[in-house]
Amino acid sequence: MQPTTWLTLAAGATLGAGALLTSQLWLPAGHASDPAVAVADAGLGPQAPLTPLTYDPRVSLAPLVDRLGPAVVNLTVSQKVTGPDLSGVPAPFREFFGVPGGPGGGQERVRRGQGSGFIISEDGYILTNNHVVDGADAVTVTLSDERELTARVVGTDASTDVALVKVDDVDDLPVAALGTTEGLRVGDWVVAIGNPFGLDHTVTSGIVSGKGRVIGAGPYDQFLQTDASINPGNSGGPLFNLSGEVVGINTAIVGQGIGFAVPIDLVRGMLDDLKQEGRVSRGWVGVGLRDLEPELAEQLGVDGEEGVLLSQVWPDTPAAAAGLEAGDVILELDGAPVEESGAVVRAIGSRRPGETVKMRILRDGRARTVKVELGRRPGEDDLARGTWSAPESGEEADRAALDAL
Repeated sequence: MQPTTWLTLAAGATLGAGALLTSQLWLPAGHASDPAVAVADAGLGPQAPLTPLTYDPRVSLAPLVDRLGPAVVNLTVSQKVTGPDLSGVPAPFREFFGVPGGPGGGQERVRRGQGSGFIISEDGYILTNNHVVDGADAVTVTLSDERELTARVVGTDASTDVALVKVDDVDDLPVAALGTTEGLRVGDWVVAIGNPFGLDHTVTSGIVSGKGRVIGAGPYDQFLQTDASINPGNSGGPLFNLSGEVVGINTAIVGQGIGFAVPIDLVRGMLDDLKQEGRVSRGWVGVGLRDLEPELAEQLGVDGEEGVLLSQVWPDTPAAAAGLEAGDVILELDGAPVEESGAVVRAIGSRRPGETVKMRILRDGRARTVKVELGRRPGEDDLARGTWSAPESGEEADRAALDAL
């Protein structure tokens, strides 16, 4: 459990006259965002279909909130930590170090924190942020009816700040339907429900301010941006569209009132890994990348601004086995033009180990195609030490720098 550096999303504008006249909280059978389809595809079991509910968002969001609120939960986490030796510090000043008074050092204390989450299956799977549960020794889930349940962490992915937890032996839980961000547009209305400062089931609203934002949180940044009111305790809560589907996991704030959420399309592809393995298996090549500035592109004979330079090819990696060399320029990846290094990292990371990708590269002024069989991306510690030849299954997910692919 880390201190809440990234606060979460809680949209803060009110609906105006431009809102939809009516909307229904239901989805046709077999729709890609039907909860029974979305969660079953992720291997989490079936969900009950949504109950049709017509409402006018210009008048009130209450009908939407009434239906969705029960699926949002409060997470309370605790972690045992050992404090510093404060035996030489006068008792009145020890509180400034965050350690209660008492003799000697090495004192054990319990650090607590709060966050939000939402239930995605009737058998108890809950999505939240990794930073909410990171390092927690105990996780307690409080439902909207004030029931308190003990939860266990099933899987985490630090690279995207996503975690999957589960409560057991509880039936007929309320469920939030997973939607899609593919058709979500800048300017669309969104609703957030969470637990800022422990004020459970606080509801806020706003619009999507941007998509695909890179904020330096990790190598796979593609956040939704919203004009959100962000407060501690919202982290891990859902961001809904006006049809009642989750389109993001509220995660971060940058500056004054600029909020960010992990897009649900990114999360959907991770669910099976999180459930089955406890981590996300991502493709890996084993190179360092550098964006091409105009002067460098001219030196390498690259026309225009497309292409990414391989600044380094590490030994005993898929890249080395495929014959890639430092100084090669990636022009295309599986037929798609390459424009910047972050996009390449995200594209490779979205593929599975064992898959083969085709790279069109430029070497010594000549274009050629190289096929690379992807390995499994190592963890952060192994990347830092260069000990990635045989990464362990179940290894903690990494948050490597953007230029590590």
